[in-house]
Amino acid sequence: MSRFLIPVITAILLLACGPSVQDESPFKVVKLTEKIYQLSTDEGEYTTNVLVFTGDDGLLLVDTNAEQYAGELKKQIESFGKGKPKYIINTHRHVEHIGGNAVFGPEPVVIGHDLIRTRLRSGSYLFDEYPEITLPDIGLTDSLYLYFNGEKIRLIPLVGSHDDNEIIVHFTGSRVVHLSSLVNGLNFPSVDSDGDVLKFEETVSKAIDLLPDDVIIVSGHNNNCTRADLFDYVDMLHQTTAIVREGLAAGKTVEQMQEEKVLAGFEKYAQSYVSPEGWIEYLARGIKGEKKKKTIYEPLYYAYKESGIEAAIEKYGTLKEKFPDEYNFNEAALVIIGSKLQVKSKYTDSVKMLELCLDEYPGGDYLYYTHYLISKSLKETGEIEKAITHCEKSLEANPEFQGASSLLEELKKM
Repeated sequence: MSRFLIPVITAILLLACGPSVQDESPFKVVKLTEKIYQLSTDEGEYTTNVLVFTGDDGLLLVDTNAEQYAGELKKQIESFGKGKPKYIINTHRHVEHIGGNAVFGPEPVVIGHDLIRTRLRSGSYLFDEYPEITLPDIGLTDSLYLYFNGEKIRLIPLVGSHDDNEIIVHFTGSRVVHLSSLVNGLNFPSVDSDGDVLKFEETVSKAIDLLPDDVIIVSGHNNNCTRADLFDYVDMLHQTTAIVREGLAAGKTVEQMQEEKVLAGFEKYAQSYVSPEGWIEYLARGIKGEKKKKTIYEPLYYAYKESGIEAAIEKYGTLKEKFPDEYNFNEAALVIIGSKLQVKSKYTDSVKMLELCLDEYPGGDYLYYTHYLISKSLKETGEIEKAITHCEKSLEANPEFQGASSLLEELKKM
């Protein structure tokens, strides 16, 4: 199974699943300092971390988690007794960092990298159709200082590794920094389509130079760490890159290096959703400088908006027939589109897109999840027997998938 698409699918798993227990908050709250609280959700293979900065001037948020947690996030913020946040700072454009922006309405000033607006109006994000209030009011490409709650807050772009629109948020008085997704909680990092795996060593080294020794480092995902931890992390990045580079120079394929376990000894960095095999693949792609193809998202979205789901499916067939080498056709893209349509309550359209995925990739890596998503949409349209059938097929493909097990139990009671 290719691990290269796992971070994308992980975000979609987050979008589609959501909290299973509605009467309990999905957020774990930890007080870091007198003014700063960390709110985290547990997604199984990783956590997602939001910061709340409170004081006499009011509230400031760093990231807002995913859209389906927005209501619970709003409840948590209301519990501070300070009203709506005055500022929201987004570390980058990914769905689990900006999804709750809109729940607070137009009042908060949203700050992020200047590229976020463009990125959220392109690619797979077209299907999210984020409202204007989700997007930054202030876009930056250089360092910016914000003075709030008696503190000097430094916003610093550190772009190019995980994504091309990342900033870190340093509370200089409280000695806390949100490091976006540069280190993934001291795990192998993930690389977006606009990122560059070979730039992680550079960006993390810059962070080391910018931060004081005693700073508390909050990652976008997973565990917090210290500045001292970052030195070992940079060393890991350097060593693993050198190992894969040497393997490629010796004529080894990615599969050979994965089978040989060339990154043995670095297993402690594989405690999240990027495995050693996935990190080898990321590095190999970056070192070889593989040319990126166009995505199918834009043409399918505009066909869908103009003429509906059948037109989008027809457009897919046309692109695949006429431009097979120009566009990136893959299972993940169809799952992503289907799941985003589901989140928007376009259940029938979601099923049709996911059925296309089954036709195109009958033995695909995400077969279990495609059947699961179809089952969820069929449940919403009242087609319970069909939903049960697809749920059972999901479990045939992946018997350990708890999402399908829980859904099947629920469906059989209906």
